[in-house]
Parts: sequence; C-alpha cells; structure tokens
Amino acid sequence: MLDSTVLEQYDGLIFDMDGTVIDTMPCHERAWIMVAERMGYPLSPSVMYELAGAPLKTIAEEMMMRANMPLEHLKEVMTLKRQFGSALILSEATLLPAANIVQRYYGKKPMALGTGSHREITHKLLNKLEIAHCFGAVVTSEDVAQHKPAPDTFLRCAELIHVDAKKCLVFEDADFGIQAALTAGMHAFDVRTETLITG
Repeated sequence: MLDSTVLEQYDGLIFDMDGTVIDTMPCHERAWIMVAERMGYPLSPSVMYELAGAPLKTIAEEMMMRANMPLEHLKEVMTLKRQFGSALILSEATLLPAANIVQRYYGKKPMALGTGSHREITHKLLNKLEIAHCFGAVVTSEDVAQHKPAPDTFLRCAELIHVDAKKCLVFEDADFGIQAALTAGMHAFDVRTETLITG
C-alpha cells in the first residue's frame, strides 16, 4: 500500500467501495450465478468484472444481451440481483487493506466514497462494517447522471468534501474507475497492482 509520505501530498482521499475498500466481488459473482439459475439464461459474471464500476443497469443490460435474454426481463433481473447480492454481502463482506488507510486518516484528511453501487446497500454495508463515520461524503449510482468512466462521481466527491479535484487521490480496483479519476484531473492508486497513476 502507499507510503505515508506520498499520501501527505494530497489534500483529500477518495475511495471506490466494491473491490477496493470492501471485498464484495465474490458475493456479487455468486449473486449473478443465482440470478442466471433462477431465470434460466446463461448470464456470465465475467461481464461484471469487465464493467466493474458501472451501475447495475449497465452491467445487467450487457449481460442479458450476451445471453440473448429479452430486455423485457431487465427489471426482474435487477430486482433479483439486488435481493441475492444484498443478502450475501451483508452476511459475508469483509474489509480490504485500503480500509486501513481509511481508518488511519479518519479525522486527519477529508475523505469520500464514490461507488457505482446502489445507495441503500452502500449505506447498510458501511454501517455494518463500522466505517460510515470515516467519510465526509458518500456518492452512489443514484447521485450522479453519468457514471464511471465519466468523472462525475469523483468530481462530486471532491465538491462535497471541499477539496480541489487536482489535490485528490482516488483508490480504485477497476479500469473504469481509474479512467474516471484521471478524467477528473485526479491521481489514482490501483489497488490491484499497487501502482500510483498520475496521468
């Protein structure tokens, strides 16, 4: 993880949630498999990884298109995914190493969470894992018009914690999220490779 001397260069820290601060991706994958079994279509969880950071609707539409599943079932698919995913996440999700940075800088630097997840499950999860109080702002899929890879999520985070976007560092685990951070004029830390990306 990043050295503290590097972190001190930034005025604000912004974190993605799924796969960055909280280990939810295995739960999401299993939830999609359960949806596929229920609906009787070969929905592939690999799409979820390809589009990591995108909202549920975007992922569901792409998954259904590849499985030749009529989009008239979209609402049902999304409802089932939220139902199965919420149950698994709330019972099994755990914190990842980036959460150590969240806890270390609580009260020392303004911090925000910017996620493509649904508002309700985001807040339930942050409260369950007792890190909700660490964030001065939480921006979910329902809080912006354009989602990652557009910069809107992270720009809104910076605005809410009153920090210049150029002085923010974003922690991410997905290509869409890193692209969003760079487009916002921010630096990004890829937790997958532990690489600092500055442009």
